[in-house]
Parts: sequence; C-alpha cells; structure tokens
Amino acid sequence: MQTLTMVLVEDDSGDAGLIRYALKYSGTDHALAWVTSLGALAEHLEENDAPDVMLLDLNLPDSTGMATVEGCKALVGDIPIVVLTGHDDMAFSLQALEAGAQDYLIKGNLDADSLLRSIRYAISRARLEQRLRLSEARMAAAIEGANLGLFDWLLPERQFVSLNAQWLGMLGFSADEVALPQPVDTWLERLHPGDRARFDAALAAHLAQRALNLQCEVRMRHRQGHWVWVMVSGHVASRTPDGSPQRLVGVQQDISERRAMAERLEALAMTDTLTGLPNRRHFMQAMDYQYGRVKRDPALPVGVLMLDIDHFKRVNDTYGHAGGDVVLRAFAEAITGQLRETDIAGRLGGEEFAVVLPDTDAAGGRRVAEKLRQAVEAMRVTLDNGTVVQITTSLGLTLMHAEDTRPDGALARADSALYRAKREGRNRVVASPLVVEEQPMLPTGDA
Repeated sequence: MQTLTMVLVEDDSGDAGLIRYALKYSGTDHALAWVTSLGALAEHLEENDAPDVMLLDLNLPDSTGMATVEGCKALVGDIPIVVLTGHDDMAFSLQALEAGAQDYLIKGNLDADSLLRSIRYAISRARLEQRLRLSEARMAAAIEGANLGLFDWLLPERQFVSLNAQWLGMLGFSADEVALPQPVDTWLERLHPGDRARFDAALAAHLAQRALNLQCEVRMRHRQGHWVWVMVSGHVASRTPDGSPQRLVGVQQDISERRAMAERLEALAMTDTLTGLPNRRHFMQAMDYQYGRVKRDPALPVGVLMLDIDHFKRVNDTYGHAGGDVVLRAFAEAITGQLRETDIAGRLGGEEFAVVLPDTDAAGGRRVAEKLRQAVEAMRVTLDNGTVVQITTSLGLTLMHAEDTRPDGALARADSALYRAKREGRNRVVASPLVVEEQPMLPTGDA
C-alpha cells in the first residue's frame, strides 16, 4: 500500500498529539509532517515534495479564520485541505469549503475512523474538482474556438440571466455595456420579421415536449443595422414538479458565412455561368410556379417565348467559340434589358433561350417579343480583336394553358413556333396557332 503523506498545520501541541494518536491507530501507512504556522508551511513546501493532503487548524500565530484557508490554498494549490475546527457550526464549516477546503472535522469529535474517512473524501473530492476544472477549461476553449454564444433564460420571468461575450458580440454588443438580467423580449425584437413565427413555433414545440430541443436558424438585427444569420440550439434545463418549464439554456452560433456560402453555391447551381441568366433547372422552376398559378386560375394569362440566335453556328465557325461566347453574353444583356422585373429569361442550352412573362396576354407577349427582336437586331457586338458582329433572333410565342399536363407543353408550342419563324425567313416573331391566327410579325426595314 502506498504511504499517505500529510502535513499538519497546528500550533497547539496537544491537538497535534491527538492527530498523531488517531493516525497511529487508523491502520494506514502514513507519514505526517507537523508545522505550526503558514510561514513554516511555506518553508516546508520549498524543501519537500508535495503531500497528499493538508490538515489545517484555522487559528495560527500568523493567520486566523477564513484567511487561514485562503492563505493555505494559495500555497498548496490543488492539494486537498481538511480543516480542523473547534466550531460545531454548519454555516462556519460551509464558509471553509467555499474558501477552498475539501472537508472539515470538529476537533471534539475526532477519532481514527472519522479522520481517515475525511482525508480520503478530501482527496477524492480534490480529484473530482480537478477533473471538473479541466473539463470546464476544455469546454471554454471549445466554446471560444467555435465562437459559441451561451444563454440562460428564466422562462416564467422572460429574462436572460446569462449571456456570454460571444453571444453579445454576434450582435455588436459587449458584456461591459449589457447589465443582466435582461428582458428576453428586448432581444427577440431583433429577430427578422420573416423568421419570428418559425422561431416561436420551434420554441413552443420544445416547451410542450413535442421536440427534443429547440433548434432554429434565424436572422437577428446587428446593432449596426445589418442582419446576422444565427443557429439557436437549446433545451429546458429544469421544470417545476407539475412539468412547467423554468429554465432554457443553450448556444447560439453565427452561421452568416455558411449561409452566404450556401447561397453562392445555390446561385452557381441555378445560374448559367456564361450569361448570368437562370439555367434550365432554374428556369423550369419558374415555369412550374407560373404553371401552378394558371392551374389555380385558368383565366390568368402567362406568356412564354422561345428564341435563339439566327445562324449562330456561322458565328462560331467564323469567330471561334471565344467570339461566340462574347455574342451570347451580349445577347443575354440585350434581352434582359427589355424585360420587367417579374419576367424571367433563361438559357436552356447553346444559343437557345426562353422567357416566361407573368400576367401577359397574347397581345402583350407579341409586344415584348417584338421589343426583344428589335433590341437584338440593333446590337453591335465588338469582339476582342475589334471585329464588330451583327446578329438577329427568331422568336416563338405561346400562352400557358391549364389543360397542359406540364409546363413543358407551353415550351413545346413555343419551340414549334420558333422553328416556323426559322422556316419563314428568321428575324421574326411567330405565335403558336393556339394563340392567335395572325400573320407572322415581320421585321421593319431591310433585315
């Protein structure tokens, strides 16, 4: 068995004798050093290895009361301390524990068993305290490294009783200027109006135990006015005997960068990289939305255009793909410049483009199509080598119908009208027969 090493700090030789006597009959292999003051303890620690435990009398020649515990703690650090006191007073004993001791013994009740039990308990408690401090240090490092905001919310009082520096810093505040407790509603007012209902629903579901925890991504207004995306995660830490929630604790993390990255990736996935227009996937989502509107209200007019660049293969063959790319970008700019904010143009592939025109009837669709045709005809595209290129476009026009099984039906009709425009000479607008029975709208001037 390992020898238990101890230092007794006691100025009364009679009390020191009682301790020695109790240890002698404890049945434990031990080594006891005796000093009579904190000054003597400091000298002993400089000359000897650290003991397993300290036995400390409170009233010494150079210190008394709680100051003795604090002074000893400053000298011995994490070494467990058992206070020896003549005060059979619970409040006094608790003060000793709060000052840094791990246990205490009443001198009048001292015997071998109680002394040994107290020593072992103090050693065990000191080890637990060390592990707890280490765990808290690791947790604090993780929280700081992850920039996690912590909150502690008293639910009935609707007050935050704890907000760490990271939580406040996310919104541009500091702990020095925010006195706690703080009304929760003061901070909830910073939630984005579009996110408040979602947050309230997530909170209510957790408080009613329909959800294991509170988890919600919301925007909060920074003190400088901009919006910060945060992930709020929390759980009820305590409830009343009848099950009513009392405290909600949790973390909050700034996810603005992650959200911005997700939005950029989504934009890349939905955008044609050459022209900046919605790609086929994005455009078809817009078509699906408008098709849903028409299905709900068949009288709602929605126009659809298909268009492409006339003789684009000739452009590529003459000026190369780099020149063709310049023309495609200029073409996209020309047509978007003629559209309303509610209209959506997309590149479906190659030189093939489409436009959906919400709340636009056949006559309106024709006017828009003709504006696009004229804008493209008026284009003069200057290539990198200074060459100026002129192009034209052909367009097919149709309307969405509630009878269509899918929005592709409208695109198919517009595509057929486009190829009719090609066959009839290009640089013109042709409507699907289901739209109007009119002659193709021909270009003006020499084209």
